[in-house]
Amino acid sequence: MRLPSGRFLIGLVLVLVVCVATAYVLTRGKDDPPGGGGTAQAVTVTCLGGSEKTELMADEQVKKILREQYGLTVVFQPLGSYDLVQLSKDDLAARKAGCLWPSSASAQKVFESLHSGAFPEYRAETVLQSPEVIYAGPQGTDALVKAGIVQKRAERYFIVDMKKLLLEHVLKRTTWQSLGTADLRGPIAVSSTDAAKSNSGFTLAQLQLNIIATDDVFSAPSLAQARKVLPTVRAVYDAQGLQAAGSEAGFRQWLTQGTEFHAPLYAGYENQLIQQVVQLGADADKLLKEVRVLYPDPTIYSDHPILALDADAARFLEAMKDPAIQQLAWQKYGLRSGLHVGLSKVTDFPNLPLADQFRTTAPPGAEVTLALLACVKEVAKCS
Repeated sequence: MRLPSGRFLIGLVLVLVVCVATAYVLTRGKDDPPGGGGTAQAVTVTCLGGSEKTELMADEQVKKILREQYGLTVVFQPLGSYDLVQLSKDDLAARKAGCLWPSSASAQKVFESLHSGAFPEYRAETVLQSPEVIYAGPQGTDALVKAGIVQKRAERYFIVDMKKLLLEHVLKRTTWQSLGTADLRGPIAVSSTDAAKSNSGFTLAQLQLNIIATDDVFSAPSLAQARKVLPTVRAVYDAQGLQAAGSEAGFRQWLTQGTEFHAPLYAGYENQLIQQVVQLGADADKLLKEVRVLYPDPTIYSDHPILALDADAARFLEAMKDPAIQQLAWQKYGLRSGLHVGLSKVTDFPNLPLADQFRTTAPPGAEVTLALLACVKEVAKCS
């Protein structure tokens, strides 16, 4: 029997190598994890989220990273945080929503309490965050400093007596004139977006609840403690008057309608001013002369958790951890990283007096959150 020649065997080996390599190239994209150098199978994810993230998700650099590195196209639809987490499973299916992106860890807890076990592939993680702050103008800030409600520390402003502000001024409807302001008029109030619809307004209501319901603001109230003071919290809410429905629109309205002459105190996210300053560039000086950032001491961090309802949305969650996306979120949109220690440096914005460190308190749990939400939606449910 004649054995195959060496040349024949070499050729056979080469053919086998080519076949294996071809099979690998044709199949590798099917099972590769997200971020595999653009080899992941392309999918589209519909995500419902807070309006303050609209511009981030429309950013061409962010979209390019998601598309080329992770095979993802994200259809982002803005919706109030507590509206989106209370959608039924059928409503979410009708909207083809695989992802929810509220602006609060409390909203996440509400979703989990209402949808326990409904989504077998569910997972959630906070990827971005921004503290709740009170925006003010120079006159209102100076008046509050003189009243002992605000302290100035190394060019940063902190509200050190929020309880006094709420109970002795807002509820008693004392006026700005009584604090000696030259041009500000009318009763003292803390304006915000509508707490019944928007998370920036609701976060303020949560902070107010913590302050009014407990002697220790660093402890979230129990349901019993909360129910005793819900009428008071509702009265503070009513003192605000008409409020915008969304965080992004509300802050822009405050800026365009005169800042402190529109509302001397306005609650929002820290990132909203940063984003405006970045967009204005060299023209931001005028804005910075008109706006002060007051950090409640303590404040509440508005976490921005991604709630992934299926495997494709989980890929999006992982993609948003990308360091390049996290850097863009901070440097262009002012959203602090919820993952990378030291990435969000306030020195990146030398003209903005941002606090590097500040004290925070925990928002209430799901049961108290739902009771507070019911109260701000309907006064009869405050008792």
